[in-house]
Amino acid sequence: MLTKGAGLVVVTLGILSLLFFIIRLSGDPAAILAGPGASPEQIAETGRALGLDRPLWMQYREFLADTLTLRLGDSLLTQRPALDMVLDRLPATLLLAGSTLLTVLVVAVPVGAFAARFHGRLGGRAVALLTAVVQAVPNFLLGIGLIWLFSLYLGWLPTFGSGTAAQLVLPTLTLAAFTGARVARLLRTELLEDAGADWMRTARAKGVPGLRILVRHALRHAGLPVLALLTVEVSYLVSGAVVVETLYAYGGIGKQLVDAVFNRDYPVVQATVLVVAVGVIVVNAVGEWLMGVLDPRTVA
Repeated sequence: MLTKGAGLVVVTLGILSLLFFIIRLSGDPAAILAGPGASPEQIAETGRALGLDRPLWMQYREFLADTLTLRLGDSLLTQRPALDMVLDRLPATLLLAGSTLLTVLVVAVPVGAFAARFHGRLGGRAVALLTAVVQAVPNFLLGIGLIWLFSLYLGWLPTFGSGTAAQLVLPTLTLAAFTGARVARLLRTELLEDAGADWMRTARAKGVPGLRILVRHALRHAGLPVLALLTVEVSYLVSGAVVVETLYAYGGIGKQLVDAVFNRDYPVVQATVLVVAVGVIVVNAVGEWLMGVLDPRTVA
């Protein structure tokens, strides 16, 4: 356990270190902060005030020290602590991720079970085709379509912002579509494979109703690979949230990250990546623990 924890720390520091050098190659934030009409002297003075005139290795050494002590510096634009800015926006993103996962479970599990139960019929084939199409559509393109339908054409839902239930609907549907389609297709595949298993034939021979077999046995058996997929999909939710939050001007860390990248606000970018990396590590650890509880054979 200690070895695994140390490895996760090393991976996190490696990601942040790589980010440190990449974002400093993207341009000079002093030029942005000094303004479009600033002279070279004014830009240089701004850089000195921010400490950007020091050698890169000195900036990196300070960056590592600050990261280990969670002192990630202040935003170059607002002068607020970068970590506080990220944590202020984090609840909105967690709410979006939670509503997305709930939507996936509520919709994808019945859809996958239906597609498996009627796989040889028109309804099952139609559902399988629909999930394949949904999985292939980029989330930004789906989001534009949902905005046109539910906001511009029907006028039912707002197109931007956060803080109300109505403003959460479209981002949730956009973000849940890809993951939900993947879960439904995986569940369908697992259930079809289990249909020929010995324990399934035994249950049918004993006269157990088909619906009971599906709900109490087949779904429980297929739950482990679905849980593994959902654990992996957390990374997609993080990357997808950046696009979706920007599309809907949703007030989460994804939108804030995009703004920070365009403004070359290094501390905010680094704080966001740190929070996201820790979150993904925690979710993967919880998912691994749950899989170990459901099936001890998965524990190395």
